[in-house]
Amino acid sequence: MIEQKNLKPGSTYLFTKEILGINIWFPNNQRQWAVSTGRKNLGIFLLPIGKVLGFTIVKNKLLIVIEFHSREVLEKVPRASKDQAYLLTAHDQDRYISGELPPIALEESPTYEGENLSVALRKRLANFLQSFTIQYNRHYGRKDRLSARYSGIFELEGEEDIKKVLTELQNTPLIHEDRRSLEACNTNTFDLEDKEIRKVISYRKVMELFGGTVKAFQDAARQVRKRLEEICGNFRYLQEVAPGCYFTSG
Repeated sequence: MIEQKNLKPGSTYLFTKEILGINIWFPNNQRQWAVSTGRKNLGIFLLPIGKVLGFTIVKNKLLIVIEFHSREVLEKVPRASKDQAYLLTAHDQDRYISGELPPIALEESPTYEGENLSVALRKRLANFLQSFTIQYNRHYGRKDRLSARYSGIFELEGEEDIKKVLTELQNTPLIHEDRRSLEACNTNTFDLEDKEIRKVISYRKVMELFGGTVKAFQDAARQVRKRLEEICGNFRYLQEVAPGCYFTSG
């Protein structure tokens, strides 16, 4: 269930999802399957409605940072359909917005023009999660809900908040005692030069935020990691954390 928060076109949000049990969602090789499947679903359900700036899956967290398109763009987006006709990539997003690419759904599918866009955006997020759950259950032969009923949605106000969250997002695996280097942790979006990551992450927007280079973003993430490692004996993940702040010392 997506919380009843008023989502605004043109705004940026941090979207988090908890699982029902600790450390059982993506054990071992299932985590990599989840990352791959999650990226594909981003291209179907979320890239038509916004720019994904961050996407990470760890043991019991799914986290997405998304900047929704303006109202003018959102009203032209076809509704989600069972018969998806096109898998959008971040690289194609500008052309899609300008109408140069085929529609995401069939031509006869209605758009969101005249709709309550806050409801439409929440529905898209719910579609993303529902599809992911169905695929996961089918692939691994399980039943019932995969995640907790409510999701966390936090509005990020201003570039500094967005930059803070994006750099902390890369370090989320540390919370689960994953001490591999940022380069080696395959559950985050640290390597913006990777072609698979660039399919879903609006890397141009991310680089713009961090001075125009991938290195600047990576250096900022490393600085956060250094700070966290200095307090690693005390830090913990806070579910009730204020928007824009993931980690805290004890």
